[in-house]
Amino acid sequence: MSNIVLKAENIKKIFSNKREKVEALKGISFSLNKGQMVAIMGPSGSGKSTFLHILGTIDTPTEGKVYINNEDVFSLNEKKLAKLRNKEIGFVFQFHHLLPEFTALENVALAYLIYNKNKREAFEKAEEILVNLGLKDRLNHKPSELSGGQQQRVAIARAIINKPSIIIADEPTGNLDTENSKKVMEIFKHLNEKYNVSIVIATHDINIAKYCQSIYYMEDGLIFSKNP
Repeated sequence: MSNIVLKAENIKKIFSNKREKVEALKGISFSLNKGQMVAIMGPSGSGKSTFLHILGTIDTPTEGKVYINNEDVFSLNEKKLAKLRNKEIGFVFQFHHLLPEFTALENVALAYLIYNKNKREAFEKAEEILVNLGLKDRLNHKPSELSGGQQQRVAIARAIINKPSIIIADEPTGNLDTENSKKVMEIFKHLNEKYNVSIVIATHDINIAKYCQSIYYMEDGLIFSKNP
């Protein structure tokens, strides 16, 4: 049985307008094993975010295929793709994208309620995760009442409430200071080691990348392996 949970084959992405075509990704192949934690580094404009969005199925490639647990994801209809995305993938972004009108507890519970209609169970699970992430005293605070590091921990809680097999994190520490960046990465490391969650992290910061087992470098729409 294959140990690969995520596989990309010859991914190309072209953005075009009336004046020009930009080849953002130039034929990238990549695989992620179960329980592997990988960093993708590279300068702004190298294609990191575009590639992660395609891996996470929130964007489509111009050419190429993505497989999640051997499922050809872009061959699925939108309903099946949305269900797979919600079940198998947790997203964490540089900007946390929390809903400002809801509390930390509500933001996390809502992610569970999309496909699981048991409201009591959703709030119990959300509270358990937030408490485990050190936010026991912030459950009923709205995002504007939380620090940047606390907001990002809420975003991580939201990403993991459905127990995804893969976490995709795009510059998750980009807006955080050194102390909070360390806390966030320790959470990812714990999830990886205790629950065998596979994680892909895009980052500019070599100190963040060093938490990972493997490091890749992107430049001009291509990807290269690099020693950690």
